[in-house]
Amino acid sequence: MSERICGPCTACCEGWLHSKKLEMRPGHPCRHLKEQGCSIYPDRPEEPCVRFVCGWLQDAETYPDEMRPDRSGVIMLTDRKWHNWPVIRAVPAGRSVPEETREFLRQLAAQKQVPVIFYERLETDGEFTGRKMFAFGSRRFAEAVKYTIEPDDVFKM
Repeated sequence: MSERICGPCTACCEGWLHSKKLEMRPGHPCRHLKEQGCSIYPDRPEEPCVRFVCGWLQDAETYPDEMRPDRSGVIMLTDRKWHNWPVIRAVPAGRSVPEETREFLRQLAAQKQVPVIFYERLETDGEFTGRKMFAFGSRRFAEAVKYTIEPDDVFKM
């Protein structure tokens, strides 16, 4: 199997991830992103660009082609910790995770037996101002994070 490449996907540059260095945040893409992609690709910074690898690029067995961020609406971040729990984070490439992708995330959490955290961005006057957290995880995970994520917002696997 050949190694995956980003192809036309630029979700990580479109502002859905944060980078103070690149003045990038939700609703504000990287200043180097142009219609054809990254305008400084050969000279892009080590942090965050060179070191960042999305889960879709890392794991073709777990993440099928339709989970590429520009197709699925999420950027998968693997090998993360959250409140001392190993988790998978699904960062929405937009305001929220599309419904059909949520089903994939639910199945992924059950298959891997690892909580999957995702969120919906909150908006005020056209600016993203916060987020509401959701997760798929075990009852034990729901109990452990009940003060961070409302119990009703942790969907049991």
